[in-house]
Amino acid sequence: MINEIIPPDHDIFYINTSNEQELTQSRLLSYIVDHGRADQDLTIFFAHGAGGNKNQWRRQWRHLTGRGYRLVAWDNLGHGRSTRSPRRTDYAGARILADYRALFERFASRRNILVAHSYGTRLTLGLLAELEAAGRLESVAGALLLGVPPVATPLAFAPRLLPTFALEWMRPFLTRSFRSLAWHPDTDAGLIDIEEEATRGNSLFMMRALLEQDFRPDPATLPRLAIPIDVVAGDADRLTPADHGRDLAARLPDGRLHLLTGSGHQIMLEQPDGTNALLDALIAGDR
Repeated sequence: MINEIIPPDHDIFYINTSNEQELTQSRLLSYIVDHGRADQDLTIFFAHGAGGNKNQWRRQWRHLTGRGYRLVAWDNLGHGRSTRSPRRTDYAGARILADYRALFERFASRRNILVAHSYGTRLTLGLLAELEAAGRLESVAGALLLGVPPVATPLAFAPRLLPTFALEWMRPFLTRSFRSLAWHPDTDAGLIDIEEEATRGNSLFMMRALLEQDFRPDPATLPRLAIPIDVVAGDADRLTPADHGRDLAARLPDGRLHLLTGSGHQIMLEQPDGTNALLDALIAGDR
Protein backbone atom coordinates (compact mmCIF):
# COMPACT_ATOMS: atom_id res chain seq x y z
CA MET A 1 0.00 0.00 0.00
CA ILE A 2 1.35 3.41 -0.92
CA ASN A 3 0.10 5.14 2.24
CA GLU A 4 1.51 2.74 4.85
CA ILE A 5 3.75 4.28 7.49
CA ILE A 6 6.45 3.17 9.86
CA PRO A 7 4.98 2.84 13.41
CA PRO A 8 5.09 5.96 15.62
CA ASP A 9 8.45 7.02 17.05
CA HIS A 10 9.62 5.13 20.12
CA ASP A 11 11.78 7.99 21.32
CA ILE A 12 13.50 11.26 20.55
CA PHE A 13 17.25 10.67 20.55
CA TYR A 14 19.21 13.64 21.87
CA ILE A 15 22.58 14.00 20.15
CA ASN A 16 25.05 16.56 21.43
CA THR A 17 27.88 17.05 18.95
CA SER A 18 29.03 20.38 20.35
CA ASN A 19 30.49 21.61 23.62
CA GLU A 20 28.68 24.92 23.26
CA GLN A 21 25.82 25.02 25.74
CA GLU A 22 23.63 27.20 23.55
CA LEU A 23 23.52 24.49 20.90
CA THR A 24 22.27 21.72 23.14
CA GLN A 25 18.63 22.14 22.18
CA SER A 26 19.26 22.31 18.44
CA ARG A 27 20.09 18.70 17.59
CA LEU A 28 17.12 16.59 18.63
CA LEU A 29 16.74 13.81 16.09
CA SER A 30 13.53 11.84 15.75
CA TYR A 31 14.26 8.14 15.36
CA ILE A 32 12.54 4.78 15.51
CA VAL A 33 14.03 1.47 16.61
CA ASP A 34 12.70 -2.06 16.34
CA HIS A 35 14.93 -3.82 18.86
CA GLY A 36 14.31 -7.27 17.41
CA ARG A 37 15.25 -10.38 19.37
CA ALA A 38 18.05 -10.86 21.85
CA ASP A 39 19.33 -13.92 19.95
CA GLN A 40 20.06 -11.84 16.83
CA ASP A 41 23.31 -9.93 16.40
CA LEU A 42 22.49 -7.78 13.35
CA THR A 43 21.47 -4.11 13.22
CA ILE A 44 20.31 -2.49 9.97
CA PHE A 45 20.57 1.31 9.69
CA PHE A 46 18.53 3.34 7.18
CA ALA A 47 19.89 6.78 6.16
CA HIS A 48 17.63 8.95 3.99
CA GLY A 49 18.76 11.62 1.52
CA ALA A 50 18.49 15.41 1.37
CA GLY A 51 14.85 16.42 1.74
CA GLY A 52 13.81 12.87 2.70
CA ASN A 53 12.63 11.32 5.96
CA LYS A 54 12.69 8.02 7.82
CA ASN A 55 9.25 7.00 6.57
CA GLN A 56 10.63 6.58 3.04
CA TRP A 57 12.00 3.23 4.29
CA ARG A 58 8.50 1.96 5.16
CA ARG A 59 8.51 -0.86 2.59
CA GLN A 60 11.89 -2.15 3.78
CA TRP A 61 10.88 -1.78 7.43
CA ARG A 62 7.72 -3.79 6.89
CA HIS A 63 9.64 -6.42 4.92
CA LEU A 64 12.15 -6.96 7.74
CA THR A 65 9.92 -6.59 10.79
CA GLY A 66 9.51 -9.86 12.67
CA ARG A 67 12.81 -11.40 11.62
CA GLY A 68 14.50 -10.43 14.85
CA TYR A 69 16.98 -7.91 13.45
CA ARG A 70 17.38 -4.53 15.12
CA LEU A 71 16.18 -1.80 12.73
CA VAL A 72 17.09 1.89 13.07
CA ALA A 73 15.76 4.79 10.99
CA TRP A 74 15.88 8.51 11.74
CA ASP A 75 15.17 12.00 10.42
CA ASN A 76 18.24 14.14 9.82
CA LEU A 77 18.31 17.59 11.40
CA GLY A 78 15.69 19.81 9.77
CA HIS A 79 13.83 16.83 8.28
CA GLY A 80 10.67 14.99 9.27
CA ARG A 81 10.05 15.32 13.01
CA SER A 82 13.59 16.34 13.97
CA THR A 83 14.56 19.81 15.17
CA ARG A 84 14.67 22.67 12.67
CA SER A 85 17.65 24.87 13.44
CA PRO A 86 17.86 28.54 12.33
CA ARG A 87 21.67 28.27 12.18
CA ARG A 88 23.15 27.56 8.77
CA THR A 89 26.25 25.91 10.22
CA ASP A 90 24.14 23.27 11.98
CA TYR A 91 23.53 21.69 8.56
CA ALA A 92 27.21 21.34 7.66
CA GLY A 93 28.06 17.92 6.30
CA ALA A 94 30.55 17.16 9.07
CA ARG A 95 27.86 17.76 11.70
CA ILE A 96 25.25 15.61 9.93
CA LEU A 97 27.87 12.86 9.67
CA ALA A 98 28.61 13.22 13.41
CA ASP A 99 24.91 12.66 14.12
CA TYR A 100 25.00 9.49 12.00
CA ARG A 101 28.11 8.30 13.86
CA ALA A 102 26.41 8.92 17.20
CA LEU A 103 23.42 6.81 16.16
CA PHE A 104 25.72 4.06 14.94
CA GLU A 105 27.68 4.02 18.19
CA ARG A 106 24.49 3.86 20.23
CA PHE A 107 22.76 1.03 18.36
CA ALA A 108 25.45 -0.99 16.56
CA SER A 109 25.52 -4.77 17.08
CA ARG A 110 28.29 -7.26 16.41
CA ARG A 111 27.18 -7.21 12.75
CA ASN A 112 25.73 -4.17 11.01
CA ILE A 113 24.41 -3.30 7.57
CA LEU A 114 24.09 0.29 6.33
CA VAL A 115 21.31 1.14 3.87
CA ALA A 116 21.27 4.64 2.39
CA HIS A 117 19.70 6.78 -0.30
CA SER A 118 21.08 9.73 -2.30
CA TYR A 119 22.92 12.18 0.01
CA GLY A 120 22.72 9.50 2.68
CA THR A 121 25.07 7.38 0.56
CA ARG A 122 27.78 10.04 0.82
CA LEU A 123 27.34 10.16 4.58
CA THR A 124 27.52 6.36 4.71
CA LEU A 125 30.78 6.33 2.79
CA GLY A 126 32.08 8.92 5.26
CA LEU A 127 31.06 6.76 8.23
CA LEU A 128 32.70 3.70 6.66
CA ALA A 129 35.91 5.68 6.12
CA GLU A 130 35.91 6.73 9.79
CA LEU A 131 35.38 3.15 10.92
CA GLU A 132 38.14 1.92 8.61
CA ALA A 133 40.56 4.52 9.98
CA ALA A 134 39.71 3.34 13.52
CA GLY A 135 40.30 -0.31 12.61
CA ARG A 136 36.59 -1.16 12.98
CA LEU A 137 35.43 -1.67 9.41
CA GLU A 138 34.81 -5.38 10.09
CA SER A 139 31.83 -4.38 12.26
CA VAL A 140 29.93 -3.57 9.04
CA ALA A 141 28.90 -6.66 7.09
CA GLY A 142 27.88 -4.67 4.03
CA ALA A 143 26.15 -1.61 2.60
CA LEU A 144 23.32 -1.01 0.15
CA LEU A 145 23.58 2.41 -1.54
CA LEU A 146 20.66 3.66 -3.64
CA GLY A 147 20.66 6.55 -6.11
CA VAL A 148 24.21 7.69 -5.47
CA PRO A 149 25.29 11.23 -6.46
CA PRO A 150 28.79 11.92 -7.84
CA VAL A 151 31.44 11.05 -5.29
CA ALA A 152 33.16 14.40 -4.81
CA THR A 153 31.38 17.14 -6.76
CA PRO A 154 28.93 19.70 -5.31
CA LEU A 155 25.28 18.72 -5.13
CA ALA A 156 23.01 20.77 -7.38
CA PHE A 157 20.41 23.16 -6.03
CA ALA A 158 18.41 26.23 -7.07
CA PRO A 159 20.18 29.46 -8.12
CA ARG A 160 22.51 30.34 -5.27
CA LEU A 161 22.19 34.11 -5.60
CA LEU A 162 18.47 34.16 -4.84
CA PRO A 163 17.33 34.89 -1.27
CA THR A 164 15.37 32.23 0.58
CA PHE A 165 12.04 34.06 0.24
CA ALA A 166 12.48 34.00 -3.53
CA LEU A 167 13.19 30.27 -3.45
CA GLU A 168 10.01 29.73 -1.44
CA TRP A 169 8.12 31.65 -4.12
CA MET A 170 9.69 29.31 -6.67
CA ARG A 171 8.79 26.16 -4.71
CA PRO A 172 6.03 24.98 -7.11
CA PHE A 173 8.49 25.20 -10.02
CA LEU A 174 11.19 23.38 -8.05
CA THR A 175 8.69 20.66 -7.11
CA ARG A 176 7.67 20.14 -10.73
CA SER A 177 11.31 20.04 -11.81
CA PHE A 178 12.18 17.46 -9.15
CA ARG A 179 9.18 15.35 -10.15
CA SER A 180 10.33 15.20 -13.77
CA LEU A 181 13.92 14.34 -12.85
CA ALA A 182 13.42 11.98 -9.93
CA TRP A 183 10.41 9.79 -10.68
CA HIS A 184 9.80 7.14 -13.32
CA PRO A 185 6.99 8.24 -15.68
CA ASP A 186 4.88 5.20 -14.71
CA THR A 187 5.15 5.67 -10.93
CA ASP A 188 1.81 5.74 -9.13
CA ALA A 189 0.66 9.36 -8.90
CA GLY A 190 -0.71 8.73 -5.42
CA LEU A 191 2.74 7.73 -4.17
CA ILE A 192 4.26 10.88 -5.65
CA ASP A 193 1.57 13.02 -4.01
CA ILE A 194 2.29 11.48 -0.61
CA GLU A 195 6.02 12.12 -0.92
CA GLU A 196 5.54 15.68 -2.16
CA GLU A 197 3.22 16.41 0.76
CA ALA A 198 5.93 15.16 3.15
CA THR A 199 8.55 17.46 1.61
CA ARG A 200 6.41 20.58 2.09
CA GLY A 201 7.67 20.62 5.67
CA ASN A 202 11.27 21.06 4.51
CA SER A 203 12.32 24.70 4.55
CA LEU A 204 14.34 25.84 1.56
CA PHE A 205 16.65 27.62 4.00
CA MET A 206 17.53 24.18 5.39
CA MET A 207 17.85 22.61 1.94
CA ARG A 208 20.17 25.36 0.73
CA ALA A 209 22.28 25.23 3.91
CA LEU A 210 22.51 21.42 3.68
CA LEU A 211 23.47 21.26 0.02
CA GLU A 212 25.86 24.21 0.05
CA GLN A 213 27.76 22.54 2.91
CA ASP A 214 27.38 18.99 1.64
CA PHE A 215 29.65 16.22 2.82
CA ARG A 216 31.94 14.82 0.11
CA PRO A 217 33.78 11.55 0.66
CA ASP A 218 37.52 11.56 0.04
CA PRO A 219 37.98 9.39 -3.10
CA ALA A 220 41.30 8.19 -1.67
CA THR A 221 39.41 6.36 1.10
CA LEU A 222 37.20 4.32 -1.22
CA PRO A 223 39.76 1.60 -2.16
CA ARG A 224 40.14 0.84 1.55
CA LEU A 225 36.46 0.04 2.08
CA ALA A 226 36.89 -3.70 1.62
CA ILE A 227 33.38 -4.88 2.47
CA PRO A 228 30.48 -5.91 0.20
CA ILE A 229 28.86 -2.72 -1.12
CA ASP A 230 25.93 -2.95 -3.53
CA VAL A 231 25.28 0.21 -5.52
CA VAL A 232 21.77 0.51 -6.96
CA ALA A 233 20.58 2.79 -9.75
CA GLY A 234 17.17 3.36 -11.31
CA ASP A 235 17.03 3.06 -15.09
CA ALA A 236 14.99 6.28 -15.41
CA ASP A 237 16.81 8.33 -12.74
CA ARG A 238 17.67 11.70 -14.27
CA LEU A 239 18.74 13.19 -10.95
CA THR A 240 21.56 10.72 -10.21
CA PRO A 241 22.03 8.68 -13.40
CA ALA A 242 23.46 5.16 -13.36
CA ASP A 243 26.88 6.42 -14.49
CA HIS A 244 27.41 7.84 -11.00
CA GLY A 245 26.75 4.44 -9.47
CA ARG A 246 28.95 2.71 -12.02
CA ASP A 247 31.82 5.06 -11.21
CA LEU A 248 31.45 4.48 -7.46
CA ALA A 249 31.22 0.69 -7.78
CA ALA A 250 34.42 0.67 -9.86
CA ARG A 251 36.29 2.54 -7.10
CA LEU A 252 35.33 0.02 -4.39
CA PRO A 253 37.18 -3.28 -3.76
CA ASP A 254 33.92 -5.24 -3.56
CA GLY A 255 31.44 -2.91 -5.19
CA ARG A 256 28.68 -4.12 -7.51
CA LEU A 257 26.27 -2.07 -9.58
CA HIS A 258 22.63 -3.13 -9.92
CA LEU A 259 20.26 -1.39 -12.35
CA LEU A 260 16.58 -1.66 -11.42
CA THR A 261 14.15 -1.11 -14.28
CA GLY A 262 10.96 0.86 -13.84
CA SER A 263 12.55 3.17 -11.30
CA GLY A 264 13.67 6.75 -11.05
CA HIS A 265 15.60 8.21 -8.12
CA GLN A 266 13.26 7.04 -5.32
CA ILE A 267 14.29 3.42 -5.74
CA MET A 268 13.20 2.02 -2.36
CA LEU A 269 9.70 3.40 -2.96
CA GLU A 270 9.35 2.77 -6.69
CA GLN A 271 10.91 -0.72 -6.73
CA PRO A 272 10.58 -2.01 -3.15
CA ASP A 273 10.63 -5.68 -4.15
CA GLY A 274 13.88 -5.35 -6.06
CA THR A 275 15.40 -3.29 -3.25
CA ASN A 276 14.29 -5.83 -0.64
CA ALA A 277 15.71 -8.73 -2.65
CA LEU A 278 19.13 -7.05 -2.77
CA LEU A 279 18.91 -6.33 0.94
CA ASP A 280 18.01 -9.96 1.69
CA ALA A 281 21.01 -11.17 -0.32
CA LEU A 282 23.31 -8.80 1.53
CA ILE A 283 21.99 -9.96 4.91
CA ALA A 284 22.44 -13.60 3.93
CA GLY A 285 25.94 -13.02 2.51
CA ASP A 286 24.67 -14.40 -0.79
CA ARG A 287 25.01 -11.45 -3.16
